[in-house]
Amino acid sequence: MKAPTLVRAAVILAFVLVFAGSAIAVPVKVEIPKEGWSIAFDSPSLSQQQESKGDGEYAFKANSGRFNLSLFVEKPAGAGQTHRDCYEFYWSQAGRNPMIARDSVVNSETPKYVRVQYDIVTEFQGQPIRQRHVHYFFAFRGKWVDVHISVIVPTKEDEEIFAAFDRSLRYGS
Repeated sequence: MKAPTLVRAAVILAFVLVFAGSAIAVPVKVEIPKEGWSIAFDSPSLSQQQESKGDGEYAFKANSGRFNLSLFVEKPAGAGQTHRDCYEFYWSQAGRNPMIARDSVVNSETPKYVRVQYDIVTEFQGQPIRQRHVHYFFAFRGKWVDVHISVIVPTKEDEEIFAAFDRSLRYGS
């Protein structure tokens, strides 16, 4: 390898290591203020937690190294009350992102949510960087919910983080 290539590789590796977090999943429960219910899941231990509360709306953000989580609980933007209604509204906007690798988009539906997984491809210091994203869209008690997780530079080991999240995501009283 040439010296500039080695330097770029070292910078990317340093970037990944700085953002590397523990892949051990722990139970997390987020209480939705004034709604009487919560959202729970298994994820890497979260830090830098932030909340935003509004009139009938709630946002929560946190991360763990390369793992990022955000969840939004909002009043429905349309007349529908189903998971699919929620998905169709939000994905019609989010899906327009030009950085989404179109061949990576995978949709699935369960009784609990509509799930959308995709990769975003961007650059960091001239080198391509891939980010894996998953949204879980659902309607519950008159609210629309978007739970969004992502991992920067996903590895094969990170697949278990996504699988654990899929298995454990639940909501209710």
